Amino acid sequence: MKVDKEVNVKNVNTFYFALREEVENSGQVVLDFSDSMRIDSSAAQVILSAEKKLKDLDKSIRFVGVSPELRKLLKLAGIKLQ
Repeated sequence: MKVDKEVNVKNVNTFYFALREEVENSGQVVLDFSDSMRIDSSAAQVILSAEKKLKDLDKSIRFVGVSPELRKLLKLAGIKLQ
């Protein structure tokens, strides 16, 4: 799933519903951050919730195209990057 250039409180609902659909319909969710420059705490919370749901369903999540700056932010939010 391609992540928008910026995910914040203004568009987090769109991100949430797209990610929820991926969680429900995929064995493994792949989040592609190659075009992303910034996410806020609301987006990080959506990702954390998806990680938990996927773990409960014995599914996995993978992150690709994550910039070093975004990697730091995701780690600070408690998101486990493989």
